[in-house]
Amino acid sequence: MVMGDFNIHLHSLSTSRQADVAPFVHWLRTHFVNCHPDGLATFPKSNTCIDYIFGHSSLAPRLTNSQFLYMPSRWTDHSLLTVEMLPATASIGPGSWRFNPTLLDDKEFVALLNATVSLFFSGAVGGGSKGVNTSQGSSGDSESTVARWESFKLLLKCCAQKYTRSMKARFKNKVFTLQLERIRALSTSVSGVETRNAIGQTDKVSTASGDAEQQVRQLEVLIENQIQKETSQNMLRSATRWLEQGERSNKYFYRSIKVRESQQTIQSLKCSTTGDILVEAAAINREAQGFYQRLYTPDAVDAEAVDTLLGNVPTDVRLSSLDGDMLMELPTRDVLLSLLTHAPKSKSPGLDGLPFELYQYLAGVSTDFLDLLVDVLGAAFSGVFPPSWQQTRMVLLFKKGDPQLLVNWRPLSLINSDAKLFTKLIANRMNKVLPKLINPYQTGFLPHRLISDNGWLNHLLMSHLRVVAPDLPQVAVLLDQEKAYDRVHPEYLCRVLLRFGFPGELVSCLSSLFFGTKISVSINGWLGAPVPQLRGLRQGDPLSPLLFNLAFEPLLRSLLACPGLSGVTLSPVDIPRKWKPSPVEVCVDHGTGARNWTLDFVSGSVSPPPVKILSYADDLEVFLSSPEEWSVLLSVLDLYGRASNAKVNISKTVLVSLSGMSHSAWVAFADSTGLQWHDAHSRGAVRYLGYPLYHTESQLQDYLDGVLVKVQRHSNLLKQRNLSIRGAGLVANSLLLSKVYHLLRVVPGGGVTASWLKSLTTVVREYLVSFRPGIAWSTLCLPRKFGGVGLVDIADQSLALHLVYLQRLLRPPSPSDFVSSWLVYAFQVYTGHKSILPWFCFPGLYQSRVSSVPALTHLGKLLLRLPKLVPSSGWSASWFLDLPLCSVLSTVPSVRPPRDPSSLDPRFLVSDVSFWQPDLGIVDGVTSHLAWSSRVLRPVFLALNRDRGPVSLVFPPVMDSKIVLSQADYFTMPRSDGATSWMPGCSHWTVSNSSRSTAPVARLSLGALRRYWHPAKGTITSRMGPPLKLPAHLLLSPALWRLFWFLEMPAKAFTPWWRLLHDRVPHRSWCHKIMPTKVLSPACALCGFSSEDLYHFVVGCHVKSFFWQDVVSLLSLQELLPSASSICLVLTTFCSGSDLLVIDEDVLIALGAAYSTLWKYHWQCVIDEEPWIASAAINMVRQDHGTLFSSLSLASVQAGTLALPVITV
Repeated sequence: MVMGDFNIHLHSLSTSRQADVAPFVHWLRTHFVNCHPDGLATFPKSNTCIDYIFGHSSLAPRLTNSQFLYMPSRWTDHSLLTVEMLPATASIGPGSWRFNPTLLDDKEFVALLNATVSLFFSGAVGGGSKGVNTSQGSSGDSESTVARWESFKLLLKCCAQKYTRSMKARFKNKVFTLQLERIRALSTSVSGVETRNAIGQTDKVSTASGDAEQQVRQLEVLIENQIQKETSQNMLRSATRWLEQGERSNKYFYRSIKVRESQQTIQSLKCSTTGDILVEAAAINREAQGFYQRLYTPDAVDAEAVDTLLGNVPTDVRLSSLDGDMLMELPTRDVLLSLLTHAPKSKSPGLDGLPFELYQYLAGVSTDFLDLLVDVLGAAFSGVFPPSWQQTRMVLLFKKGDPQLLVNWRPLSLINSDAKLFTKLIANRMNKVLPKLINPYQTGFLPHRLISDNGWLNHLLMSHLRVVAPDLPQVAVLLDQEKAYDRVHPEYLCRVLLRFGFPGELVSCLSSLFFGTKISVSINGWLGAPVPQLRGLRQGDPLSPLLFNLAFEPLLRSLLACPGLSGVTLSPVDIPRKWKPSPVEVCVDHGTGARNWTLDFVSGSVSPPPVKILSYADDLEVFLSSPEEWSVLLSVLDLYGRASNAKVNISKTVLVSLSGMSHSAWVAFADSTGLQWHDAHSRGAVRYLGYPLYHTESQLQDYLDGVLVKVQRHSNLLKQRNLSIRGAGLVANSLLLSKVYHLLRVVPGGGVTASWLKSLTTVVREYLVSFRPGIAWSTLCLPRKFGGVGLVDIADQSLALHLVYLQRLLRPPSPSDFVSSWLVYAFQVYTGHKSILPWFCFPGLYQSRVSSVPALTHLGKLLLRLPKLVPSSGWSASWFLDLPLCSVLSTVPSVRPPRDPSSLDPRFLVSDVSFWQPDLGIVDGVTSHLAWSSRVLRPVFLALNRDRGPVSLVFPPVMDSKIVLSQADYFTMPRSDGATSWMPGCSHWTVSNSSRSTAPVARLSLGALRRYWHPAKGTITSRMGPPLKLPAHLLLSPALWRLFWFLEMPAKAFTPWWRLLHDRVPHRSWCHKIMPTKVLSPACALCGFSSEDLYHFVVGCHVKSFFWQDVVSLLSLQELLPSASSICLVLTTFCSGSDLLVIDEDVLIALGAAYSTLWKYHWQCVIDEEPWIASAAINMVRQDHGTLFSSLSLASVQAGTLALPVITV
């Protein structure tokens, strides 16, 4: 804990960023949590917050009841801050049994398991003899199948429990025995060495000694295997998904386990009736049981309210009979195998303790198991479930707030794996039909919908209203649903499902499964008495989010249809005359001859309807235009509550001013109703779906700083793993940088974000390469086949993540995509264009017009970095009408034009010197028109017309071939069609992946786009062409880099070798050049004679030359590596000196391991100022890598002669 009068206002950005304060603030935010984060003034005289209580982040679940108290001024001129820390006295119970997936790597257990399964299905044990397939049988057959399945699961549990009983003690005894045997064998080996030394300088070793050394290595391998099992167990407990080969990060694993336990351990609870603090395990469990019994007991629903709510769902929003048949189709073996293949690993199982890994294994060895499980799933469709499916264990995870209140703990149901297979099967099928039932403004848990769409549209509306219409009293209401999933009423849900056309059998089945379950709350390892779940959707089931979306949909449809809610839209923007075009409408002739023309897609498009709601699952946002609409919103919410048992938490509901202005009517209303209010004067940003809603740069900066602190904390934790550069690169991408992808898909770059990205880059770079000389960030971002570590360039990623918004416009319109229409409409509002094609073709021209809208500005930057989009011969001529003349016209050499086309105002379009003829399907640039009497446009029209003399202005060739510019063209010009989507076909708009392949922008991946932007792309593409001067890492071919990364050598060997390949070794010459005052001479610190350069550091120093001679002798590689230069050549090129053929992998592994020891011993001698001792160096090699050398497949090396196979690249 850190507390006291700091005499610093840390909530002021100008103060906290001062050079002498920033490091301290960074340390505090990285390691501690502020117990009073509101920043209220603790020193009233100056209205500043200078008193603080900080608790270490690991104590967060134990810090409670923080208070801000006024004290009499005669006592103190400060306020009093208090916080209570709960004692760590929780009673920990035995927990629930869980199958250990690492057993499947134990050959003895696998043999026992296979025999047990075989005996069961042969009928020898457990009544498991085969019966008829019951998937389509009677109810009695289904019950028999279910009973067999329950017997089978019980048998699996007994088998695992019997094998693992006293397993920990056996493990310790086995390791202890192996260690004793190694000591005895080591003693024999040492005695043999002493005898050999007494005989004289000879290489002959006694047979007994040689056997002992071999025995030592074999025992070390066995000990390593046992320790690896313990590491795997720690990984499982700490939820670590990936382990680097050779990693021994038990400190990291134990700390991760401790953090996970602290998030699940309840030290005490406050009694809901008396207010007393409960600390006894029995009392805590009784309080939790009562809390969830009340929560899961339904209130009566209002049938009339249900009818009214369902009446707002359009009649055509309903499943077809084919959809219903698809949902009820019985599963097959192939379907089950697909479910098991995609089932997640390392997930906590339910009360039966059996994880997916066990089922996945059994599916591969037993067809009888598959058939039985298929029958069980088939029986479930008829409502016959295994009894274990309706017994659920629920754990609680701490969220935030007071840890003594159960409302601040998130319930998570741990469902049996077999039950989860059934609900996942239905969820997969539902995902195919739900998009036609759910309105587009619901983006939660549905395919091809993005949570970022909600944040993106919020940012668009807020940035627009801040500049264009700040006085409009429009707000976003962020509603907080109280226990939304846990309050869904079964009767209401069934009626909703039937209204949407779900089969009655499926509705009955799901109702029985979800509302016939008993929940046992697990607190601190103690399992409470079962509580019937009579309402609510269990969190943790793959089907629950989809069912909730369906239950929530009638409310969303009611809000959308409510005439009392007007919604918000983009207000008109005054466009300067220079920029304001007059686009023409393109009509389409349907060939009937009756001139019944209709507008094409672009011309016929209208502004999207005002947006009223945005929703992600239960996170509902409603847009209101005035305080008078609040009562309308409440009436709809009340109707939904009476129909479904839902409840809105008014105290946590936030009103956000869309323009940032403090609208007096809304502020007064928020104060009177207890609602939270947010505008430009608020201290920080509002968190919405993980995105910041902000009005000022300081609000955004405050939010981003919080994210950076979390990344820094995780980085500090990950440093304990001491991963190699190979593992650290993977972890940096997956665990550090990935934390901000969600944020960057909405928050545009530039300004505050750009500086924040630099800080984030520094944190990640320091995690990866804290050494000097460092590696350039651009090099780290190279693919591993070019010497980098495949790091994601986060600055490029912040642009690339917005590519999805452009790619949607390149595809046919989707009814579930509401963002594209708003993006197009925003461009239309700010530029006056009807088509968005001019922006795609000439983004630089319009960047100033959209500069006040960060979302559009960011997309403009993205377009500028993409290859230029040029007109295609496959485009209809109608697309060219909206292009600006100043960008498409060019002059003809030797012919003077009437004016410079680049001087034309951007408002003048191709449609101003030509027009569309629907009956002919052509763009006519010949026929005169009244509009061309303009003094500006008429000369341009005449300069383009081929019938009026030599032309002096021309269109690009593709456009020239599509526009009628002479009378003769009328007879040869093919017919063109109108637009059918936002953009014409852009398959020709591609990005080069390499010198031989390209990828269309419409299907471009983020990785391919980042590689296209990489500054070294040109060098990599043409790297083999002289006279380029290549950096060190590009001297190796991609094949050799792949060879390096896949070498099965110790993890600690990769980083030193990788630095050598990049020429980033801190030898004395480099140190003296960079720090001449600290390193006074470039002379070698070991030999003291020669200047230490890279060659001298690796092999040139005479002490290291002897070291390499000993290593070569130990490996019997004298013929292959006769000199120091040949060793250096192999280490830097992987090739032999004479024929430049690639060295065998085992030799490279051995040399890389030896170099890692050289590296370690070199710095040990330099730092400790000790002399290099040859015998100590070679003994260190034997100690570090003796087991590795013995495992390498070089029989000839062990025999003393080496005939190395070589391979060519």
